[in-house]
Amino acid sequence: MLKTFYLKWLALGFFFIYSLLIGLKTTQSFFFFFSYFLLSVMAISLAWLLLTYFTAQLHLSRKMISRVTEDEIVEVSTRIHSRGFLPLLNFVLEDNFSCALPGQGKKRFFISFLGAKSSCEIKYTYLCFKRGEYKMGPLVVYFFDPLNIFFFKRSYPVYSGIIVYPQTFRIEKFPPLSRSILPWFGIETARSSGDDDEFYGVREYKDGESVKKIHWVSSARKNKLIVKQYQLQSFFGTTIMFNLEKARNFGEGKEAVVEYMIKIAASVARYLTERGVSIELLAHIGEIVHLPFNKGEEHLENILRILAVAQAESRISFREAFEEFARYIPNDSSLIVVMSDEDYTDLPRMLSLYARGVSLIPLIVVGNTFLPAPDKKEITRQVKLKVAHLVNMHAKFFSQGDNLSEAFI
Repeated sequence: MLKTFYLKWLALGFFFIYSLLIGLKTTQSFFFFFSYFLLSVMAISLAWLLLTYFTAQLHLSRKMISRVTEDEIVEVSTRIHSRGFLPLLNFVLEDNFSCALPGQGKKRFFISFLGAKSSCEIKYTYLCFKRGEYKMGPLVVYFFDPLNIFFFKRSYPVYSGIIVYPQTFRIEKFPPLSRSILPWFGIETARSSGDDDEFYGVREYKDGESVKKIHWVSSARKNKLIVKQYQLQSFFGTTIMFNLEKARNFGEGKEAVVEYMIKIAASVARYLTERGVSIELLAHIGEIVHLPFNKGEEHLENILRILAVAQAESRISFREAFEEFARYIPNDSSLIVVMSDEDYTDLPRMLSLYARGVSLIPLIVVGNTFLPAPDKKEITRQVKLKVAHLVNMHAKFFSQGDNLSEAFI
């Protein structure tokens, strides 16, 4: 925009000086009149701009949702209310959005007229390109004179926070999450009178049971003591673990090792949440992150919020991270490890968890496929062979450019 105004100023300056010089040399009154007329028009136009700028009283507000997912479009509504006594002519509203595509973070809207003490509303959209937590703003207003020769700029501290969750993919089939007796698929339940998970129903009271379990409404209706009955779920929790090591984050932008790891972890967490599994999150992202076991949509929101802002800032190895996290992993549970193939030599160390009844599911991102390579399929095949020769376990592998959902069909 400045470039356009520089050209205008240069052209007007040239005409003014050219007319003045010709007038001085030829003593023709027309050239003097033209130069002075040009100067007068510019002065009047600038005076109007100064009056508008210093008397303008604008109140700006923005409405938008605060949570979206990668590659979703967010709708924004900005309201401009003028409290001044003069109408506003030819001004531009600019908004700034840092999570948009590169080069598309600014949007400008031209408003030709806004009456005194009146309002207008502008609606527009942004594509949220990449996960993260962002601050939208500030709002900037450019005031122009009637001839669009000059402008003044005023910034309004109107900010809106938005968090962009990582995009997830569909998982159709997942390796069985084992426990000490049975896998959790099919969720077998046992009726019990203990203080356990989910409310199941009511039944007649038995001697010795706690008074706290009496269902008083049913007892009054049936004229005998009735107690609440619960169900025990026949599976334990699942831990999702990863280490976002800075030195091994190959690739760029959304096509980087860490972005794939985050997307896989988010998709697994959503899949398990939809099936009522209790999830624990263990991660190192430059600092230790530990979300204790819980389940439900609120817990999933907490997991996605962490995954949205997580960056490859860890400076410790996967082995060091595992040694730190092992004490958090409960017995008779499942451990899902999202890791780089660069750390596959640490898998035998994790086999010690089998003695505690912990089943291990490695989800391995093949890091070298994120570098320029002639045959990425061959690289992945070699990694699979190395892992198979080292340990005997069911692992899934992911390469750059893969349709990640195909690994879970």
